[in-house]
Amino acid sequence: MKRMDGRILVGGCAKPPKEITVYNIMTVQLLVDVETHCIVESNFNLISPLTQACLEELVNGYCIDDSLEPLFKEIKEKICLSTTGSLIQAIKNAVERYKEKIRKN
Repeated sequence: MKRMDGRILVGGCAKPPKEITVYNIMTVQLLVDVETHCIVESNFNLISPLTQACLEELVNGYCIDDSLEPLFKEIKEKICLSTTGSLIQAIKNAVERYKEKIRKN
């Protein structure tokens, strides 16, 4: 099976807090299985491999048919960074893009 078989890659972005000068924009890419609507893989434009790995662990496998609030609550509880809000907004943006794409098909 190829990585993209039965899957859609979507992206989302958000502005980071003004005091964060390392990033111009926070981005996320989500590879979503179109049958299960579960996130198979994720990638965030983060410098820290540890932060990337922790976010992947929380996000990968999450079904976006479910409410996103439990996911966001867990991210807020376990990821205490000044960019956490922007990362959540980027995820919301990507999920919305996925849902728009699915509705069109």
